[in-house]
Amino acid sequence: MPVDAHDPVQLVLFPEMDATKDVPEITAACWGILGVAPDAMMCASSRMVVRRKGAPHPTVVPCTLLPYDPQFELGRTLREAGGPVPLNHPHCAPFCVLGGGSCTAARRELPGFSSAMSRPTAIG
Repeated sequence: MPVDAHDPVQLVLFPEMDATKDVPEITAACWGILGVAPDAMMCASSRMVVRRKGAPHPTVVPCTLLPYDPQFELGRTLREAGGPVPLNHPHCAPFCVLGGGSCTAARRELPGFSSAMSRPTAIG
């Protein structure tokens, strides 16, 4: 299958991600220094519903990088998952905040779920 390496819809590259490595801490001041808004992060408006093998019910997580970390389970329904998302996972800083990564080429709002319902929060 041919893939256009210059088309962000066809090819999304992820950096090597190691949750055990020390990563830069994103503080409240970093947002202004980097010229990045918390609302621009994918986790501000996107949600992923997963049902893990053997689990009694599905759960909602903020992004595709965090499906196995229980601290990022936002609830069982999209309505429950509208709260803030703390950016305190080792993948958040290098991939999303500093790296500008996104798992989608274009963000879209879910019906009945606006980005105003969820704000990523910096720690520190």
